[in-house]
Amino acid sequence: MSLDQCADQYVLGLVPRNQILALSDRARLHDSNFRDRAEHVRRIRPQLENLLALNPDVVVRTWGGDVNLIKALTDRHIKVLNINDIYSYDQAKPELLRIGQELDQAASAQIEARRFDQAMAAIRQVGKGRSVLYYTPTGYSAGPDTMVGDMLRRLGFRLETQDKGFFYLSPEVILSLKPDIFALGFYEDHYAMRRVPGRNPLVRARIASMPNFTLPVQMISCNGWFTAYDLAELSKSPLTGSGGLKAVP
Repeated sequence: MSLDQCADQYVLGLVPRNQILALSDRARLHDSNFRDRAEHVRRIRPQLENLLALNPDVVVRTWGGDVNLIKALTDRHIKVLNINDIYSYDQAKPELLRIGQELDQAASAQIEARRFDQAMAAIRQVGKGRSVLYYTPTGYSAGPDTMVGDMLRRLGFRLETQDKGFFYLSPEVILSLKPDIFALGFYEDHYAMRRVPGRNPLVRARIASMPNFTLPVQMISCNGWFTAYDLAELSKSPLTGSGGLKAVP
């Protein structure tokens, strides 16, 4: 069973349904990549009583479960499998294969690894060297050492800023930058758009006046090999290919 949405993706992507006791309560949300596979699988909150009632052999997690929960599981000799953070597609395949091995699903991992390789090979260089600025409603952008940064470079874009990690860009800074195109994250999420810097009318007008596209929310919610499938599809979009405008909410 899995404790959080990102761990759900590994379990749903690798483990036969009849071997899955439960997923996290976020497995069916719209930003869950394999949400369709979770339709008829039990979903629970990551609480000790819930887990012990099901008596799993393995509990898979990325960020789910606090220290006390993890200790309680290990004290009861329940295997806790921690998924490592990954920051690039170079790290995605090795982590997929490692988790597959740990779950006794090496064959499934090999199948997904081949699909991953095919998806990566199918990504079109639609950026053509244009500068791109990633921006979220909360005012954050992403640097070259993040998965989002790697996604944009794989599409053939050049990052407008080279700051590391995720960093805040005030409306004043946004208005001073001049990327060729904006890549928007979570802009289709009405909850994320409440009372945030991204709602600033000057910022929205600036983005709307320039070429822009939205990264699918399931592609940027969790890092993993599975995001390559969406990235390959995105690279076929006329929007990313032509730099056409898209309305900004």
